[in-house]
Amino acid sequence: MRAYILAFIATASAFVSRSAQLHAPSGGGRSVRLRAHPAFKAKVDPRYTLEKAVEAGEAGKDANVPQTFDEVKFEMQTSVAAAVSSSAATRFVVECLPPGLNPELEGTVPYSPSRELAVLFALCETLPNSRVVMPSSGDAAMVARAFEGSGLDATYCGLGGASGAGKDPAGVVARVFGDAEHTPDFIVVVRPKNSVGDAVIEDVMTVVEAAEASDAAVILLNPDLAEKVALGIRQKDAWARFAASFEPAYHFSNLCTFERPSMRQMERGACRYVHGRGWEVFHCIPLLDTIHGDLRRYGSFEVDACRPWPFVLASADGAARPSRDDLAQRVAHGAKLAKILREAQSPG
Repeated sequence: MRAYILAFIATASAFVSRSAQLHAPSGGGRSVRLRAHPAFKAKVDPRYTLEKAVEAGEAGKDANVPQTFDEVKFEMQTSVAAAVSSSAATRFVVECLPPGLNPELEGTVPYSPSRELAVLFALCETLPNSRVVMPSSGDAAMVARAFEGSGLDATYCGLGGASGAGKDPAGVVARVFGDAEHTPDFIVVVRPKNSVGDAVIEDVMTVVEAAEASDAAVILLNPDLAEKVALGIRQKDAWARFAASFEPAYHFSNLCTFERPSMRQMERGACRYVHGRGWEVFHCIPLLDTIHGDLRRYGSFEVDACRPWPFVLASADGAARPSRDDLAQRVAHGAKLAKILREAQSPG
């Protein structure tokens, strides 16, 4: 047994010695280096160069992204006026969703009826001879009382009826057009929202049909006509075609993510559609990794943290509305460009 063990040790020693000779430096003590093939070297992504980052920063600066609620309203008025005057279309959608009107931000900035009134007032200023269609008769009476004596060229009515959505087309036409003093040029339908058992889109379709018969344009303000109450494929397809028939006249919304564990919403950018510019996605440049835009700057009152934040243009696709996944990808793209700018501007 001892002889067997000694023989095994001798064989192992010979193997180690042979391996050392194979890996020993050759050529007078010089070691042999393996050189990586150029194809395996790290490449610089041409999308993320300093030149591209500077271009995106300058484009974001020139875009004049709204930083306050008043700026959002003014931009909406300009875009809507340009859309209705330069297009032959008669169906438009306006999505003015700053904090206080954006359902996705209600956890941080609750819904504010006063902001909706302010947006509606600005829209009616832009669209003379308007018929404002509120979700209910009570809402219409509240708006009429709020705007009394303002000089607006608008009248007000409610869309909903006692029988429910889609069940009384004649009643919808009578409510919208029956008591109007004269035929309106614009029908502004405010916040139409589908819900289970109440397919408001059916009443909106009735309004559009009656409006087009009288040569009036229809503007949907902040609609939510998601297909959550369709009863069949044909009905779903018909509703989808109807919703897609509206041309965008304006869109503004902030893009946010949740900070954990506080679950506070942090501003990451903005999505905007302005007539003549198309759809654009912006990423806001934070001054520090943990400091981002303060959404309170879109409020009605000035706050100490209300300061402008620079934006970089993350995407400009024109007529193509970005999906939710597209928005996430483009904000991530903008974040990389913003990081390059910050690193280039930091001392040292």
